[in-house]
Amino acid sequence: MIAFRYTKTDGAEYLSHLDLLRHICRTFKRAGIELKYSEGFNPHPKIFMNNPLGLGIKSLAEYCAADCGFDGDFLSAFNDNSPKGVKCTAFKVLDVNPNYAYTIKSCSYTVDGIEKFDPGKFLSREKIIICDRRGREVDIRQRVYSLSVEGNKILFTLGCGENNLRPDLFAEYLEREFGGKAHGLIKISASGEYTF
Repeated sequence: MIAFRYTKTDGAEYLSHLDLLRHICRTFKRAGIELKYSEGFNPHPKIFMNNPLGLGIKSLAEYCAADCGFDGDFLSAFNDNSPKGVKCTAFKVLDVNPNYAYTIKSCSYTVDGIEKFDPGKFLSREKIIICDRRGREVDIRQRVYSLSVEGNKILFTLGCGENNLRPDLFAEYLEREFGGKAHGLIKISASGEYTF
């Protein structure tokens, strides 16, 4: 099992999760890396990706695992055959499926364009109520792990998996709360049992 971290930039941020999966499968095929397939009537390649990222959000820390046998330089083989914007930055050989959709617990992001505010005062709030995409009011305070201002950028860490909070939704909330126009949202890291 090869686990790898890759980018989703330079236009690749507009690929849907399923299209990205197809691109990764084609990259393996072009690189000559043979994937193992599930058994049954309709076999699928054994590729396991982290939770989907919202369309249009760039990332420097996406994770994927592939059940395959490959002894060569995976980094070069993948990057020489991958589409623009989808580039492997690190890889590791594992004995088990890291199940990134379940084991990644938090992700960090940066965003530009929001007016400066006091992060400590914001995080001292007992509740932070937002309206989600379905129109429901939700308290997100327990899903915001950290928040800081670094120069012109806002750096924040949000929950993933069962405690997921969409970064674009949170950036929109900060924009409405403090002013400015959020832009340049990018995922910079993910944290979990098998991340590197």
